[in-house]
Amino acid sequence: MDIFIASNRQLPIRYYVQEAIWIRRGGSIKLPDLTLPFFVEVEIKNQYNLHIIADYIMDFQRQYKHTEIQLLIRNTATLATLQDMLSHHTQTQHAITILPL
Repeated sequence: MDIFIASNRQLPIRYYVQEAIWIRRGGSIKLPDLTLPFFVEVEIKNQYNLHIIADYIMDFQRQYKHTEIQLLIRNTATLATLQDMLSHHTQTQHAITILPL
């Protein structure tokens, strides 16, 4: 998987077939950096569509007053891009932690 997104709330599943992005339920993977109970695995075939991941996170945050999100990202270029995208949309009631995988 390219990205793991964990949260304190249930995360929705999404399939963006045209954009080659699949957000699906996480299996029974034990990652020591994931400390939140719910997570999804993200597979990305086209790095030009990373804005979809940022939009997914922001849409998720709009549904709740308070969220905690952890992102574990395999690719360093993807990590830097998502950090830049999400840093412009930080809100005090929504905590986001982005770490390399």
